[in-house]
Amino acid sequence: MEDREARRHRLSQAILAEQDIWQEIMSLAGEQVLDVYLDIKSPHAYIAVRPTLQVARDYRVKLNILPYTLSYTALGVTTSVEADMQRRPASDAADRKARMYYAAARQYTELQQLPFRSPQRLLDSEVANRAVLFAKQQALEVPFLMHIYVAGWGNGWRDYEPESVSQLRQTLVDIGGDPAGFEDYVADGGAGQHALTRCMAAADQAGFAGVPHYVFTDAESQRPLGLFGREHLALIRARYHAAGLARNNRVQPDFSHAWVPDPAI
Repeated sequence: MEDREARRHRLSQAILAEQDIWQEIMSLAGEQVLDVYLDIKSPHAYIAVRPTLQVARDYRVKLNILPYTLSYTALGVTTSVEADMQRRPASDAADRKARMYYAAARQYTELQQLPFRSPQRLLDSEVANRAVLFAKQQALEVPFLMHIYVAGWGNGWRDYEPESVSQLRQTLVDIGGDPAGFEDYVADGGAGQHALTRCMAAADQAGFAGVPHYVFTDAESQRPLGLFGREHLALIRARYHAAGLARNNRVQPDFSHAWVPDPAI
């Protein structure tokens, strides 16, 4: 029987082998932009990346992937974030809610054949999210995100530290990025901190409630529409389909929340 580590390695290698496909999809021309806000420390953002890429594969839409640093206390996962980074739920009910947050993620990662293990501690994703914006400058945001997600969530963040500038830098190098200026960019007070603050302010303006958060221009009202949750990909696809944005006549708007990859993703 395959042990946990062997399975994790097998799944990780299979997912990361998709990098060229991710980059090809991100390079496709588009007539509209879909803003997608994700957080390194959210398993539900991890689950959302590949089904969201399918939107851009199927419709003439450019994905604008942006980071947002969630607050554990605002989410109710813990009452405070202290030096030991352990959860401190306010009540038994809050503890059940936090556990369900990860239990639901486990079911969906299984469907997508993504390696996953619940974390042993709370995570500080602030620097990692700044690093996403650095990778984005080199059009490497999806490989960067997915390499971190797979390494982190694959083993419950026991081997990968999203707070580690050196580890984040190495991930950028591993995917072929240029690390020149990386440390200054992600440092407190650096350009990455200011850029992330602007990203989060724009998301808040669009009604941010959690990740994944999607923002697109609604064809009927011609106004920005913000939606929280992967389940809204069905609605987003339907709107793009009605607007005549399908890349070919084989594309169908139907989308299952229980998404599984097809051979092209």
